[in-house]
Amino acid sequence: MNTSSLSLALVALACLAGCRNEAPAQSAPSTSTTPTAVTSASPTDTGDGSGAASSPRCETDADCVVSCARAGDCCDQLCPPCDQAFHRDELAALQQWRAQSCAAASCPVAKCMAPKEESVARCASGQCLVQRVPRAADQ
Repeated sequence: MNTSSLSLALVALACLAGCRNEAPAQSAPSTSTTPTAVTSASPTDTGDGSGAASSPRCETDADCVVSCARAGDCCDQLCPPCDQAFHRDELAALQQWRAQSCAAASCPVAKCMAPKEESVARCASGQCLVQRVPRAADQ
């Protein structure tokens, strides 16, 4: 192997070693019609996994909202139906954090199929949950 081939191989190896995949794993959407708890770190968490900052507690379904936003992430979930339920105050804090932290973020865009289900926000035991329901047929 000549020196230019060796140099090219070393440069390619160095480039590959510096690459890292930072995209979060996408979980498969749930097809259940029962509420599912959404546990995710909020942008106000300490980041050490201790959950030092807790989500506001809901009292009624009206306190909760479904969103494709992901806590602590600049990019939304790619395809609906959305998997996250937030307390309205928690979603407002996430949107404020995104406005301050995500201006330079470039998020992926996906071509999505029309969802067969819709996500509905529910309040259960003081926590906002997502419930999947069949999508009403378009008339």
